[in-house]
Amino acid sequence: MGIAPGFEPFIFVKEDKLAGFDIELLNAMAAAADFEVAYVISSFDELFAGLQNGKYDAAIGAITVTDERNTIVDFTDPYFTAGQAAVSFYNPGQGIAIRTDTPAITGVESLVSGLRVGVQSGTTGFQFASTTLAAEVVPFAEPEPALNALAAGELDAVIVDIPVIISYIRTHPEAGLRITGGPVTDESYAIAVNQKKSDVLALLNRALSTVRENGTYDQLFTRWFGNP
Repeated sequence: MGIAPGFEPFIFVKEDKLAGFDIELLNAMAAAADFEVAYVISSFDELFAGLQNGKYDAAIGAITVTDERNTIVDFTDPYFTAGQAAVSFYNPGQGIAIRTDTPAITGVESLVSGLRVGVQSGTTGFQFASTTLAAEVVPFAEPEPALNALAAGELDAVIVDIPVIISYIRTHPEAGLRITGGPVTDESYAIAVNQKKSDVLALLNRALSTVRENGTYDQLFTRWFGNP
């Protein structure tokens, strides 16, 4: 399983161990369907190449399902979708993070020429920003350095997955960040699978269905995405 840590709360390293909703979900799926998982750490940019060349059977880590990606990988049933969380801002779409002292930025239309916007390279947020914004797009390998740069005043905004922004705000209250506007994209997360591994795709879908039916999924969701 290819992974790209650094995407809290979905997948990250804590005290030298893998942690996050996606890790616990996949481990629960493995226990439910009696299979073993070997995690291979990579950069997010490399995950899809690794799936295509057979380095990974599958990859997980808040990976958005898109038409373009569907041409090179298969996807399991979605495991995180809009409207699934009890709190509306836990939407899997991209959101805009700003400092609390910049109220002039109220949404995408405010990200004009002369502003600097951080994004994670290789993501749907990067694609959206690069094709939509007049502002300067500044790529980062991971979201946290981008959010750190925003807090330090080096950026005017950051576009990244909404749950990632919420998690950062919860764990870094001193940073003085907030979300502005609503979701700028509508997304669903699923596990990406090598197109030659139809058996893996079927196994993962069965396992996901099992943990949904036995209540494990709901328990994990509530633990990781309870009220902030």
